[in-house]
Amino acid sequence: MTCSTLVVLSCALAAPQAKDNALEPREVAPGVFVLSFSDKHGSANAGWIALDEHVLLVGAPHAEVVPRLLEEAARTAGKPVREAVVLDVGPHAIEAGRSLAARGVGVLEGPEGVRRLRQAGGGEVEIHPLGPGVGGGSVAVLIKPAGVLFTGAACVHGPRVVLPGSNTGLWLQALRKLRGLGAKVVVPGRGTSGGPEVVERHERFLVELRRQVGHCVAQGWPLEPVRKRVRIEPEWLVWMPYDHPTMEDIDHVYSELTVPKAPFALDPFRADERAARVLVVIGDSPHEPGHLEDGLRPALRAAGVAARLAVDPRSISEETLRSVELLVLLRDGYWWPDGPEKPPRQWMTLEQERAIAAFVERGGGFLALHNATGLYPEKGPYLELLGGTYEGHGPLERFRVRVVDRAHSVTRGVEDYEVADEQHTPRPDLSKVHVILESRSAEGVQAAAGWVRQAGRGRVCYLANGHTRDALNEPMFQKLIRNGIAWCLERR
Repeated sequence: MTCSTLVVLSCALAAPQAKDNALEPREVAPGVFVLSFSDKHGSANAGWIALDEHVLLVGAPHAEVVPRLLEEAARTAGKPVREAVVLDVGPHAIEAGRSLAARGVGVLEGPEGVRRLRQAGGGEVEIHPLGPGVGGGSVAVLIKPAGVLFTGAACVHGPRVVLPGSNTGLWLQALRKLRGLGAKVVVPGRGTSGGPEVVERHERFLVELRRQVGHCVAQGWPLEPVRKRVRIEPEWLVWMPYDHPTMEDIDHVYSELTVPKAPFALDPFRADERAARVLVVIGDSPHEPGHLEDGLRPALRAAGVAARLAVDPRSISEETLRSVELLVLLRDGYWWPDGPEKPPRQWMTLEQERAIAAFVERGGGFLALHNATGLYPEKGPYLELLGGTYEGHGPLERFRVRVVDRAHSVTRGVEDYEVADEQHTPRPDLSKVHVILESRSAEGVQAAAGWVRQAGRGRVCYLANGHTRDALNEPMFQKLIRNGIAWCLERR
């Protein structure tokens, strides 16, 4: 059995013990059983399903408990265990596979194993590949008629989620895939079984951890103050305090979200991604990246682009821009590389300014959102490219946005709308840009709310909304973002 073994369900099983002291199997659905084990073996879960003629074992037990697992599976199902699928790819899983094979159990692995499993299950068993870096597991199994999902190592509900060695961005994608399967019963690789909330809780835990670390990274903080700032609230935990993230977990996420791993080392563009490639850089001191990502993702999906989001502004370089066709920026020009107690500095270097200007001049697109005009080097290549400067903003309040040019591609299908946001009052260079949107407050303050311009072979679009969830989720603003992306990607 190799480390590329394709399997179902993560579960390290407890050592043999007197039956009177052992946990008993639970039938979570007709013919589907789960057996949980001790802390010594990871508080893990094993399972089996009774098929027409035999029992299919799912799990990754320690070899020493394989005898008891086989006995319980055969006893509860009244049929012999003939086959097993092993999900995890660690040493315990390899040892367990050898132990099962030594007892005459066929261990299913690779494409042929999947084919045989599907045949044996008679359409009852679905295998869902999850990809690498997902907590030591690579697939999950859904017992379709019963609605029971064995997540394997991809989902933990109780014990600490060990993050070093994983890819938390891809892990989140895997959890969202699992959530979309619509299971009624979820058996995690380790911890407490339950309903769909088991996957949702693990997903929210990773989202919250990445959000907090990401906000610190976006502000340029060094690692030490990040370790002190990150705190996961009890609502995202299960077995407090055992599942609190450790310093090693925080360090791991910080490393993932900063260069050189960000933006493409951990999630490179795939050869099969035919859509336009986009780099999206978000987050700063007043704008935590979590709600910005939530607001931008729907528009990016609707625009049909292949996007990679980053919170470290150092992600913008001549090299990274050569990998994309569009840059989207929603952040200001300040950060705190000396820590939150020291004065801020401008993060954008002259080299980065020139790289962005050259990128657009040779045909790239640039979509600047909200405060992308603010606190950048004055009279430098960046603001010259953008065609306007930051002049401040009003308080958070509702105001009206009016379409000035209804014939332009960016405003196509957009009606005048009201939005709760900061009313930014940038100063556009009217000799360079074409204003397409204006804002007007209840107090009569009027300002440009969006403009476009050509720059060499490329295009620049600026949209002033974007501070609040309300603003980002406003249907007309979502349409403006989609239209802005499409217009920026057009070629002259």
